[in-house]
Amino acid sequence: MKKSRFTLALMGVLLFITTQISMAGAIDGKQFKDWQGRCQVDLQKEFCFLLQGFSADGQTPLMITTVDLAQHPTFPIVTLRVTTKLDPTKDIQFKVDKNTSIHLQAQCTEKECAVAFPLDKRMLAQFKRGARGVLGFLAKESGEAVYFPVSLSGFTKGLQALQKN
Repeated sequence: MKKSRFTLALMGVLLFITTQISMAGAIDGKQFKDWQGRCQVDLQKEFCFLLQGFSADGQTPLMITTVDLAQHPTFPIVTLRVTTKLDPTKDIQFKVDKNTSIHLQAQCTEKECAVAFPLDKRMLAQFKRGARGVLGFLAKESGEAVYFPVSLSGFTKGLQALQKN
């Protein structure tokens, strides 16, 4: 009788672990139109996010956009990583379709600048209903306006999958 309970308990634990392992990274490598699901392990904890790259020549990335649920308890966080040609001392804006733009700030290192903002209720609705977002900034050297697009195609399905992960 004790052996049966032990075997049953062990099977339950193994089933739970197997389910957790199969759920882990369930979006890793999955494509959601223009977004891709990615997962990585950081400090022995899995961290999943949505990813989209932008490149003018199809090879050299000019901007990497990620969306994750780990940085903020309530809102998904969008992070736009751009080349250091962005001037962080000038106005930086992000806009979805014809909606009002939001003003942002960047944090730069020698290799890249990161612009992050939460998808509050208003911005989340714009991302879900919108077709395209645009990051606008002034180039550090020339002072010219630069615009990098973010496709919102597949965003809603990707976010739903991320929330289930």
